[in-house]
Amino acid sequence: MTIEGDIAQLIPIGEENAVSARLLWKQLGMWSAQSIKAKLNEMAAAGLIERKRIVRGHHGTNLYFRSRA
Repeated sequence: MTIEGDIAQLIPIGEENAVSARLLWKQLGMWSAQSIKAKLNEMAAAGLIERKRIVRGHHGTNLYFRSRA
């Protein structure tokens, strides 16, 4: 299976269930955290998944999810 296919199976549905790239990387147990993050950003740019940015103080993280539609 492709990296997109492996990731797509783990991405939760709904914004309230959004997860970080690091959590997805830990669940997959393969590839590097950076390669997972890069692929997630490509998928979000292509409109296949959603990405939202959470900022707390000086730190921010991206969370990923699939829309319900």
